[in-house]
Amino acid sequence: MAPSLRDQQDNESVSSVNRFDPEPTVVQKTITRQEAIDQAGDLIHKIRYLDFQQVALRSRIAAWISEPVLRVLPPRLKANLHVWCWLHDRKLFYKLSKFLDEDLSEWDYTVEISNRQRDMACCDLDTDILRFYVANLKPLRKGLPEQQRRELVNKLRNGLALFADYHDEKIRTIETATQALLQQEQNSINAERNAFLAASELQSQAMLD
Repeated sequence: MAPSLRDQQDNESVSSVNRFDPEPTVVQKTITRQEAIDQAGDLIHKIRYLDFQQVALRSRIAAWISEPVLRVLPPRLKANLHVWCWLHDRKLFYKLSKFLDEDLSEWDYTVEISNRQRDMACCDLDTDILRFYVANLKPLRKGLPEQQRRELVNKLRNGLALFADYHDEKIRTIETATQALLQQEQNSINAERNAFLAASELQSQAMLD
């Protein structure tokens, strides 16, 4: 039996509540062969010197050869990298193997940029707690009997009251720590100023003598 429109709306609503996060931004990008080579910096030269500590390059190589980069690198350079990866990083070797036969000078691709940290001031435990409580509102849309509805509302009210107390205590702790840091900084400034005044006074007395 197909779900009713009300059930679909309910599921979509709760799904949205459980996520809480804004939709990621999809960005269209293009990378050229020259751009991929430029991103390598001095890596291309360093992998050719056998006396250089090649193992030290593993993290830089791994960060560089993303899929878009591998698609547009010149075949000869990919072949050299393939040999290097066989000797120093087998995981990258198998990754690179998938793109050896491609000879593209340009590649279009899309990336998703998360908006969570940018759009939400609070993306930590507080959000997770609120997500839990708000998601529990779902049964209220299904026409619960009055007694069950009251029990659920009271449970959520008590939970949110506890959360409010926890949040207030957290804010007070942050404010106290901030005030302590400000006071410490002010004390340091005062100490430096007093030391400067004392040194200036001693210098003035020395000049008078």
